[in-house]
Amino acid sequence: MALDRFADSLSQGVGFRVGRFESWVEALDTAADILTSRRGQAVPPLLVLDEFPYLVAHSSELPSALQALYDQRGPSSGKPALRIILCGSAISTMSTLLAGDQALRGRAVIDMRIGPFGLRDAAEYWRVSDPETAFLVDAVLGGAAGYRDVVGDPPGPGDEEFYAWLARSVFNPSHILFTEPEYLLAEDPRISDRATYHAIWEAVSSGAATPTQIGGLVGMDAKSLTYHLNIMKAAAFIRYEQDLLLQRKPLITVADPIVRFHDLIVRPNLVDFEMREGRAAWERSRETFSSKVLGPHFEDLTRQWTLRYGRERGLDDIGQVGTTTVACREHRGHEVDVVALSRASRPRDKRARINLLGEAKATNKPRTAADLRRLEHIRDLLCAQGWDAKDCVLAVYVRSEPAADLVEAARAGRVLLLGMRDLYGCA
Repeated sequence: MALDRFADSLSQGVGFRVGRFESWVEALDTAADILTSRRGQAVPPLLVLDEFPYLVAHSSELPSALQALYDQRGPSSGKPALRIILCGSAISTMSTLLAGDQALRGRAVIDMRIGPFGLRDAAEYWRVSDPETAFLVDAVLGGAAGYRDVVGDPPGPGDEEFYAWLARSVFNPSHILFTEPEYLLAEDPRISDRATYHAIWEAVSSGAATPTQIGGLVGMDAKSLTYHLNIMKAAAFIRYEQDLLLQRKPLITVADPIVRFHDLIVRPNLVDFEMREGRAAWERSRETFSSKVLGPHFEDLTRQWTLRYGRERGLDDIGQVGTTTVACREHRGHEVDVVALSRASRPRDKRARINLLGEAKATNKPRTAADLRRLEHIRDLLCAQGWDAKDCVLAVYVRSEPAADLVEAARAGRVLLLGMRDLYGCA
């Protein structure tokens, strides 16, 4: 069937029937002959094979057929040039195509991974001018472009508009997004026992950040989880985030916001949503949504802003951005939401210069000068531990209006105060 569809697409592209193919070798050779024989081409012709992992799942010889085509028609062959692009949404399969023992190793020129939109690009793509609404949409769906096609218009401002938007999409048992995690897992051909992977997702969404913690919630020991975690990491279903200053085990987080939202809000209330009684379920879940969805997502966006847009506020020397934990006998340690090193510094190198320490709060509670004093205390701790942090910028990222004392400290130049309009670049 795939060969027949390839023949149909090729016929449509060149304007005449090319017949049917018995193998991928025949199909690719014929396509190359036809495309490179056409006259008047200013640039080499282009052949795109979309959803390549699905083709390979049923035609394992396809990479070898492409290898043979390259070897016969590559740059050193003297034959007319042909460009080929392989596309696929199963990241784990696509990322191994160029591994050392694979047929296509050494044949590709570009290996491009297209990620989700950043915070401002996502807002522009959804055509949302209100920063708060853009933030809520991003916290639920992330920056994946395809979701707008199945959801439609974004919500209007206000809680009721936001709930109505959720009710007709993610909360609607008849909507395609109601079971989106199932479709995401189905993209990876190596995943068969989906229950285990769902359990891992739920554990990580709930706050488990190490294999031991995840195993305790899933009911498996850490060693038994290694295989599953490696698959989920390769498929970009989870992320391993390194501490920017300390040599410690990485923290595991969920990569897709919609998975986190589904695991924390939809799955625990599945019966209510299936009975179309979502209002009560949503009201019960508001605190979880605020603390475990909006909170972590706001922190992610502040790190993204610091890296991509910090120059707007005078942060000209920003290298790697991440998080860290600072030891403190008085307070049993501090978790720092945003840490930025200079461009010339390397992570976990004691000679690194820390150029920014930041606190990110997505709550509606007004932030005060107490947040600044905490950052000053953390800065002093880092300096006492031998880090170069004495001249770092202290930043407080807020979702709600800050208190007067914090605004006054910002005017005095003691702290960089950033709100939602700053993050989204609103005039």
